[in-house]
Amino acid sequence: MNKLMLTAVAAAVAFSVAVPAQAAALLGVKAGVDVWAANAKVNSANSDKSDDTSPSFYVAFEHFIPLVPNFRLRYNDIDTGAVAFEQTDLTAYYEILDNDAIAFDLGLTMTKFGSGNVTLGGQNDTFDEWQPSIYGNVEVGIPMTPLFVFGDLNFSSFNSNSTVDGQAGVKWSIPLVALDLNVRGGYRVMDYDFDSVKNSDSVKLDGWFAGVELDF
Repeated sequence: MNKLMLTAVAAAVAFSVAVPAQAAALLGVKAGVDVWAANAKVNSANSDKSDDTSPSFYVAFEHFIPLVPNFRLRYNDIDTGAVAFEQTDLTAYYEILDNDAIAFDLGLTMTKFGSGNVTLGGQNDTFDEWQPSIYGNVEVGIPMTPLFVFGDLNFSSFNSNSTVDGQAGVKWSIPLVALDLNVRGGYRVMDYDFDSVKNSDSVKLDGWFAGVELDF
């Protein structure tokens, strides 16, 4: 699956380079990768902790067509020993605001949790679920600097499951000839409660992340 996401990111980059300048104003592409140093905790009272450095790949397409949402695909591969799962986020969103001072997106995400398992006290439970959530993203530029403060959140309470996946950080934007190179860093938290996972009340992962993004 990592190879699939790398192929998607590479395809997005190649497509954007090939698009003429006038078309680039009509279609925007963002592609990036983050590396997340995640600490895992299963249950608040009786917890198993372990650390993992997890990659996160994403690509987003934005266009000029009214009423048709933009689209973002993000993939995470988590494996801390106590907790292991693949997470794929399919997000449709609208740009509510988009200027140099502030950008605000709002939409819906369908998340696929696959090949998931939680190990606690020698017992192992698996899960394989789809979960809808509300998506929001905000980005604020710091005046007279190439820096931006950003945050995004997926939140859901559906079918006895509740999920929160959010991150906040700082982005440094470096203008190049045909694109912007963005260097990002911040903190990410996943706080999940799956009713179908019998041995755990909650699964929480949190930690610092850093990454790079190409913005065409």
